Amino acid sequence: MRIVNLAEEIQRHNDGVRKKSQDRICYRTVCAACGKHAPFAPHEIRRRKLRYIVDNGVVCCVIWLARWRCRGCGRRFTDYPDFRLAV
Repeated sequence: MRIVNLAEEIQRHNDGVRKKSQDRICYRTVCAACGKHAPFAPHEIRRRKLRYIVDNGVVCCVIWLARWRCRGCGRRFTDYPDFRLAV
């Protein structure tokens, strides 16, 4: 049951990230460098592969990651969704 929800969550994330400009979904609320609160300026989007385990196999899919620029300090950062865990 969780796998179906994860696939739907990935699709919602991709749809939200691929929107134009300020309508793009952003998970971060504070700049890690200067502490300024959102909104951030959209910079670009990147395509990345994501793998997750289903039963005894691995499912590969594509996710889009948003890049943002802080309006306070000008630093750029990649905004990762909550379901993506570092390994």
